[in-house]
Amino acid sequence: MAPKAGRGRTAEKTLASVLGIRLEQLAADHEDLASFLAKVGISPGTYYLLVKGDANPTLDTLELIAKGLGLSVWELLGLNDGVVKKALDARDIDLEAIKASSRARVEALAQLESQRVEFKKNSMMQAKRPGKKA
Repeated sequence: MAPKAGRGRTAEKTLASVLGIRLEQLAADHEDLASFLAKVGISPGTYYLLVKGDANPTLDTLELIAKGLGLSVWELLGLNDGVVKKALDARDIDLEAIKASSRARVEALAQLESQRVEFKKNSMMQAKRPGKKA
């Protein structure tokens, strides 16, 4: 269970607690925890740290979880996209530009990961080849 905010808790810890509560709610909508974790792409250890409010998730982690659930990061945190859009519009911030940037970032990270895996595979294959003798 996510801890309750209280004396000595910082705003960051309170947000972590809210995220933990939200993850528990979302996980409860699934058949079992293993299927939920597979869907969102996090390990059981990461899940339990998040639920306890002891983790400091990166934006990448939040995006990964949100994408796995078909949600925006705002919705993952329990906010409606409409509410966020209205608040951002009041500050002349374009939500669609943020979403497009986020999608491009996720795609670029996926491409980098793919290249890293391919490089590692090729390196291992090269290492297994017998060396040429002069």
